[in-house]
Amino acid sequence: MSAAPQFSYALSDNIHDKLWQWAQANYGLHGSWQTLWLNHLPLGRLNAQWQAQVQKDWPGEWEARSDGLHLRSDSWLSLSDALQHMAHGWKQLGILHGWRNERFDVYHGDKVLFPLERAAFRPLGLMSKAVHLNGFTFKDGEWQLWIGKRSEYKAVDPNKLDNLVGGGVSCGEDIRETVLRESEEEAGLSAHHMQNLILCNRLHSLRPVSRGLHNEILYIFDTILPVETIPENQDGEVSGFELMNIDRIVDAMLSDAMMSDAQLVILDAFDRYRLINPQHELSKWLKSIKINE
Repeated sequence: MSAAPQFSYALSDNIHDKLWQWAQANYGLHGSWQTLWLNHLPLGRLNAQWQAQVQKDWPGEWEARSDGLHLRSDSWLSLSDALQHMAHGWKQLGILHGWRNERFDVYHGDKVLFPLERAAFRPLGLMSKAVHLNGFTFKDGEWQLWIGKRSEYKAVDPNKLDNLVGGGVSCGEDIRETVLRESEEEAGLSAHHMQNLILCNRLHSLRPVSRGLHNEILYIFDTILPVETIPENQDGEVSGFELMNIDRIVDAMLSDAMMSDAQLVILDAFDRYRLINPQHELSKWLKSIKINE
């Protein structure tokens, strides 16, 4: 078995074109968005609905300018508290769904500014971070990927197909700590199984969603699992796993059975392993959303 997945073929031109059409339809800033400025920094984006809601409910100083909506407070701590209080009010009103009692960090560059309930990130268009893991296994003479199916109880994309592991980076948590924790919880894989874990890429996922704007940095890991290693969910967030070859994965992609970011992560793997023609617009776009160190 090779030390890394290798493929001797590429996807057909027709599949290239269809996947490129999917990417164009699902990613990017479609529609009208206003920049959300927090203490003079452009940290989020608002659609018209959420801009009106913020202007109505923000307890402090705000100003709508030509360059966006400006919210201000005396400190990052007080601004964080005000945003958390506002978001909790939205939850009580029933207009903010998916409340997790879990906070993500709000960054400016590499600097952490403050924590905030993760459910508020999409309405405010704030940038979050997440880890995704491609799990490869060589079986029946070909490289295949472990694909999870999200639980029907998930707040986002229930019953959709997913990567082997995926999850948000919680407040104060290291990227590698997150992928190891999520691997244990979602797939029953210990650090022993993750000895060949490799951080392969970082992509900027930007797409409108029902709750606002999904604005996230995806940290993409690959690992190779022995054929005898079978993932098993531990936390109830995944209903099951299936080992799928490339043809079946592509069929799932084209039938809208897979959640968007999981599909993006696998397309990145396809690009890195030359299943996608590097001259095609799909490959060029994948490289354009890559975040360099």
